[in-house]
Amino acid sequence: MIRRMEMKKIVRNLEHRLREKLGNYAPRWAIYLFDLACTAVMFSLLWVLRDLVLEERQPFFMCHLGLALLTYAGTSYLFKTFHGVLRFSSARDLGKLFCACTSGSFAWLVISAAGALIINDPRFFSFWFPLIVATVMFLTLLTVRLIVRIVYESYEQNETASRSNVFVLYSGPEAVTLATYLVKNIASGYKPVAFLPVDPGLAGNTIAGLPILAPDNGVKVFAQKNNVTSIVMFAEQLDKLPKNFYEQFMTDGYELLKVSMVLDSGKETQVMGAPRIDKINIDDLLGRNTIVLDKDRIKDTFEDQTVLITGAAGSIGAEITRQITRHFRCREVILLDQAETPLNDLWLELQGEKVLVPVKPIIANVANPVKMRQVFDIARPNIVFHAAAYKHVPMMEFHPSAAVATNLGGTKILADLSIEYGVKRFVMISTDKAVNPTNVMGASKRAAEIYIQSLFLEQLRNGAKNTTQFVTTRFGNVLGSNGSVVPLFKRQIARGGPVTVTHRNVIRYFMTIPEACSLVLEAGCTGQGGEIYLFNMGDAVRIYDLAEKMIRMAGKEPHKDIKILEIGLREGEKLYEELLAKTEETRPTYNSNILIANVRPYDYREIQPQIEDLVTQANLYVYPIEVVRKLKKLIPEFKSQNSKYAQLD
Repeated sequence: MIRRMEMKKIVRNLEHRLREKLGNYAPRWAIYLFDLACTAVMFSLLWVLRDLVLEERQPFFMCHLGLALLTYAGTSYLFKTFHGVLRFSSARDLGKLFCACTSGSFAWLVISAAGALIINDPRFFSFWFPLIVATVMFLTLLTVRLIVRIVYESYEQNETASRSNVFVLYSGPEAVTLATYLVKNIASGYKPVAFLPVDPGLAGNTIAGLPILAPDNGVKVFAQKNNVTSIVMFAEQLDKLPKNFYEQFMTDGYELLKVSMVLDSGKETQVMGAPRIDKINIDDLLGRNTIVLDKDRIKDTFEDQTVLITGAAGSIGAEITRQITRHFRCREVILLDQAETPLNDLWLELQGEKVLVPVKPIIANVANPVKMRQVFDIARPNIVFHAAAYKHVPMMEFHPSAAVATNLGGTKILADLSIEYGVKRFVMISTDKAVNPTNVMGASKRAAEIYIQSLFLEQLRNGAKNTTQFVTTRFGNVLGSNGSVVPLFKRQIARGGPVTVTHRNVIRYFMTIPEACSLVLEAGCTGQGGEIYLFNMGDAVRIYDLAEKMIRMAGKEPHKDIKILEIGLREGEKLYEELLAKTEETRPTYNSNILIANVRPYDYREIQPQIEDLVTQANLYVYPIEVVRKLKKLIPEFKSQNSKYAQLD
């Protein structure tokens, strides 16, 4: 028994080594030589049989064997019969094989006829024998290919776990290519059993041996009969079809899978490399199109520059770091954050990627003026991306001094140092909560916006030659960021619920982290200074609907498998966020996803003393209500909601 197990282990090791050396597919030259060997064997057997039938030995055996091999070798090379993978032999491959055998026998006939005339011996020419050889040779090579395919599929079925039956969303020829690939590639783990059409008029037809189902109850019956629980579709289809198109599938309990695959759109559409199949994320159902960074437009901004990124360990700061280090040739990138562990994780991640840009992590607090001066004095940054901030609304209602000291005071310190040390560009990450703020966090960010915009205008007023270009970028919630509602819902769903929402009618604007950072880079590097940029956040999303979608995507039924509880608005929260104040308007830019807000300008000489006093009071940790009182005086539109500070209004 032990010896038998050892022998199996040795055989598996040998097989693994052979696969490593030869690859998963037989090389083309091996198939070519194998076909020629089959031709030689079949020719010899038929020649012997011919001698037996005619009861006499036919002359010119070696000449005709050479002619048969030469003509078939030429036509096989011409029609590329050896280019296909044997286990994936298709009707197209068999057509090539038939053409090669037929044209080879015709060439043989012509050459043998010419040879008979030249040597003046009619026995050199035979009309029927080349045709018989071509027919038998085609059937032999066809049989070999079919045997290889059957044996391989049988082997794969024994070696690979049983596949899951799936529907394929049909919207064009690419879906047929995908279905065909999945049928052939057993290792994918999925087996298409039918198409679900985008156009209901196609229902009832059959393509590539698979039925096209009608979008009615018949689909459910078919799915139950064939144990189908998933639908596969192209990633590109997500942006082209309305999002509610998929919601019915999720409501019916199907798992949605997106396929990313490279297609060769030559004479025949085919898969170039294995497709990647992933579960559809909530990011894919945002109701917005994907935004791609225009690297060429801004690459000169980063060429040979030192970039300082504050809050680098946070969701936004980390993604800005990734995009800068991957796409641009900076002199150095400084990562600044006071959170040691996530900063270390980001640093190790970049080291693992072996980015070409030198990266230096610094642990520091942006509200510490002494430490920040040391950083600027040593690093001498050319560009600053300021993402460091306290952002949790209810937490900042409890700690307004911390919000003002960091969000406003930290921004003021960095902005002042940027002018002193000749920074070319300062980009601040703001929030839609700064518009008509109803909480301390949003008000502190609005105060920071006011300060850097007025500081830029003061430079122009004083006639400064090399001004620092201060730019603000303002956007809504970011999916998957630290503190985002999406990770919270995922944890609650994993625990079996309940999922908690603050209010049934709360709506928010959402954007993915890469999208947000791409727009921050593009807007921040194309601004001339003093602008507040707004981003196209797509349609507003109702948080209650988001919770239901995420529960369905987890394969559960809302309100039955997992409950949704309303817990009430927290301190400082409001039902909806605004990207613009009522008195503000926008003007377009070259990018339809980026707008510029026309905001009220502030006189630096008037607001600077107020901001200085406010930050001083916050750093002294006076009573919270006094800090909020001064913040409301600076920003009259700041009206608290669901907060004890509403009494100050």
